[in-house]
Amino acid sequence: MSLTINKIGIPIFILATIGLVAACDEPRDVMKDTQMVALQGATRAEVGLHMNAGELRVRGADQEALLEASFEYSRERDRPVVEYRRFGDKGTLQVRRSRRNSLPFGRIRNRWDINLSKAVPLDLDIDLGAGQSDIDLRGLKLQRVEIDMGVGEMTLDLQGPHRESFNVKIDGGVGSGKIILPSEVGVRVKVDGGIGSVEAHGLAKQGGSYVNAAYGKSAVVIEVEVDAGIGSLEIRVESPARVKI
Repeated sequence: MSLTINKIGIPIFILATIGLVAACDEPRDVMKDTQMVALQGATRAEVGLHMNAGELRVRGADQEALLEASFEYSRERDRPVVEYRRFGDKGTLQVRRSRRNSLPFGRIRNRWDINLSKAVPLDLDIDLGAGQSDIDLRGLKLQRVEIDMGVGEMTLDLQGPHRESFNVKIDGGVGSGKIILPSEVGVRVKVDGGIGSVEAHGLAKQGGSYVNAAYGKSAVVIEVEVDAGIGSLEIRVESPARVKI
């Protein structure tokens, strides 16, 4: 089933801002870095990824380390800072750029390739800023997900397997977002406010929310709350046959 809600389009000046970030020429000098963070005995973790501008790729991985990451950047101010602390059984990981609140003008590169461990339950907080993001959370043991889209484009894959319920909160920001949802567990998506459009595929409208066929039947439920912001949002249910574990 496909549902579409059309509202006011994205203003031209917003599209120009996104285009300015995306159209930067390739810089001449690019620095590279890799980071690995061990769990150090933690059995659960809180992870914060705070990216002012650039390209972000997040994946779940079969690895002992909480984090394995590679970075490319053309300005020293974009050098990533990785901080980790353990409090009892909980690890707290923060990844951020060394200098905050600078605008991404000129010939720059800033790319983060983040692999997170599938071994422990995660609370995930992602601040995207401006740019493009591909966030594939399949296989991760999610307890909570919060995302601030900022300005740009985001793809978020929430397919399973999932053995426990969790909540997802997304501040839509300016741009476009695509959320891929599982069919084998219950999902409810509530979209509030914003100026733009919402396209729903494989979900039914129920009150002020969208639900998949398993909602109300499955013991495991994913509750998604989206503040649509200014832009467009696509939410889509995929069948288990297309899930890659």
